[in-house]
Amino acid sequence: MRYVCGLMCVCALGVMPLGGCSGPLFESGSCDGVVCPDDGNECTSEFCRCDGWWCTAECVSAPVVNGTGCTVDGVAGVCVSGECGENLCEGVVCEDDDACTHDECDYVDGTCHFPPVECYDDNMCTEEEATCDPVDGCIFTAVEDGSFCYPDLPLPNPGACKAGTCEALPTKACTNAEDLELVCDPSFEDEVQACAIRRSDRAAPCLVENTGISVDCASCYGAFVHCVFENCFGACVAGADPQECDACKAGYGCDTPYADCTGDLESACPSGDSPDI
Repeated sequence: MRYVCGLMCVCALGVMPLGGCSGPLFESGSCDGVVCPDDGNECTSEFCRCDGWWCTAECVSAPVVNGTGCTVDGVAGVCVSGECGENLCEGVVCEDDDACTHDECDYVDGTCHFPPVECYDDNMCTEEEATCDPVDGCIFTAVEDGSFCYPDLPLPNPGACKAGTCEALPTKACTNAEDLELVCDPSFEDEVQACAIRRSDRAAPCLVENTGISVDCASCYGAFVHCVFENCFGACVAGADPQECDACKAGYGCDTPYADCTGDLESACPSGDSPDI
């Protein structure tokens, strides 16, 4: 009984399954059309939330960010913990000459604090662990060219890293004579699988190093194998049904980069030499 109640909550819009009656899904439903009145305090914001097991729409107030401007007794002040008061940071200069820290003044007591900077750029084409220099700040190292990424395009369009930036995959990148000679080699399939297993998002640099194909051609294969490895590993392992593997690749769009980059390999390669991947 407790399990059932935990999954089914009666809300203003009816019975909705979820592990409890809190969270954005319920707030967006039970609070539809609810306008919360301003409480007259510049240092709070009012919003509607779903409260309790019955998901009753409730208006609540929450403090705004400390340091938000406000007016107290006709004089400019700042909000601190939901109340407007004197700006204790006015005239205070917090500077430690270190680019690896934030220079912050605490509005509660007017003292300086220097928390460390978090070096994170949300970029698939730079290493996750960045370094920080006291003078230059965060330093992001680019991953190998050809590493798998998503460019600024609707998913699931794959891309490849180039000098630390994610770019759309080049098309027909493997149709030149130099790349075709390597791609059509019977051993190429084994190299692709080996690089994919080692680390699928860096399969392209691995292929460049192990086979000598161009970065553009390797980028296409890298995007293809990463998609298959991430989404269809179980369906495409050795001994799996080829039709199920093909269906999985088509379902996740994994066949698109392969076709766009290689063209018709069966025609380009000598008879029977095109890689079966």
